[in-house]
Amino acid sequence: MHVNITPALIELCKLSGILLLILGLAYGYLWLNYKLWSFRLYLLCKIMLGVSLGLTLKSAGSSWLTAGFAICIPILVGCYFRFFLKGRYHTASYFLAPAVMGIVLLFLYPLCYEFYLSFHDLNLNTFSGWIQEGKAPLAGAFGLENYVEVFQNRATGQSFFIVFLRTILWTAINLFFHVGLGLGLALLLNTPNLKGRALYRTILTLPWVVPQVIAVLVWRADFNESVGFINQFIQVTNQLCSFEFAGQTIAPLTWIGFQTQSWFLNPNALFAAACIVNIWLGVPFMMINALGALQSIPQSVYEAAAIDGAKPFQRFLHITLPLLKPVMVPAAMLGAIWTFNNLNVIFLMTDGGRYEGADILVTDLFKQSFTYYRYGFAAAYSFVIFAILCLFTFLQSRVGKEKPAAKKRPPLADGAKSSGVPLSTPLRSTGA
Repeated sequence: MHVNITPALIELCKLSGILLLILGLAYGYLWLNYKLWSFRLYLLCKIMLGVSLGLTLKSAGSSWLTAGFAICIPILVGCYFRFFLKGRYHTASYFLAPAVMGIVLLFLYPLCYEFYLSFHDLNLNTFSGWIQEGKAPLAGAFGLENYVEVFQNRATGQSFFIVFLRTILWTAINLFFHVGLGLGLALLLNTPNLKGRALYRTILTLPWVVPQVIAVLVWRADFNESVGFINQFIQVTNQLCSFEFAGQTIAPLTWIGFQTQSWFLNPNALFAAACIVNIWLGVPFMMINALGALQSIPQSVYEAAAIDGAKPFQRFLHITLPLLKPVMVPAAMLGAIWTFNNLNVIFLMTDGGRYEGADILVTDLFKQSFTYYRYGFAAAYSFVIFAILCLFTFLQSRVGKEKPAAKKRPPLADGAKSSGVPLSTPLRSTGA
């Protein structure tokens, strides 16, 4: 069988040429701004450039949002060069230019356009008009109907506040076990003279290495009611380890709350199964972070504390935890955001939404957009989730911020007069 890769190579070369041309134009535009920023009519030229570019795009059939975005970019760039850069930071600007251009085109513009769509009634009925004319009717009188409806019962029949509380519970449970189990395993792997440490670390990292989709699909098969490993394990363990007590047969796993059941038809069991899967997937990330932080702590600190009489728990409480905080707090914050927005596990465990009762905010948003085709409503929903995450990040940063301790000047000795020199300043020997 002969495969001709020439067309693919040609397309790749064309794409590379287009990217190089765009980068060349960006660097040329940057060079012109550095040359002309001090020109008296510089800002006026920027305004004229932005207006002409926006009107050109509008006449070509673009929406007013796209035209307004094209008008604002040159004006903002001009203000940035005129009032902030002022001809400085040439080298840094040249290095940052590709990244800034990528952020503007791939993040900032789609974000602004989605915000624009969140005020419009965009669904299957109005989708064709939006594609052909670039217009969609406003959602309600002022376009706020989508945001109001987010907090009401939707087509999924689930209250926003119920889904929100389930999302908070989902995030809290997973984060607790991620950090707790990850730190515990890291402490075990950091044990001095532990044999086979590399092997244990490799095995414990496998859940993070395996593609998430494959891992979740395997777990979903394990939770199958008839032939799944979980129900079979519970049943066999109860049969082998059951015992008589006070005239009753005690099955150990059933006694502590585990029993064979239909995991996907019971909403609570489905939610618990999804939590188990996500905990298994997320522990290695926290373990690696904690292990790296533990290995950076000097052993001399522990030795000095042991000489001073500190017990192992005291050393852990007063040495290990404070020194782990700069690493584990950002890792926990990142893990919380990932877990809050984790679509894959819930979506795959519920078989694409076929099983109800375990949805979190992002899976409910996915259903609104791609099951019920309510694109404008989904855009408003996504900005509500974005606002919740911003609020969570802000509160976490405020709570975790340490206040600097106030510096107190040591009291002067009795009868001493202040000379204006701090008492901590060492005295120099003047010689005889």
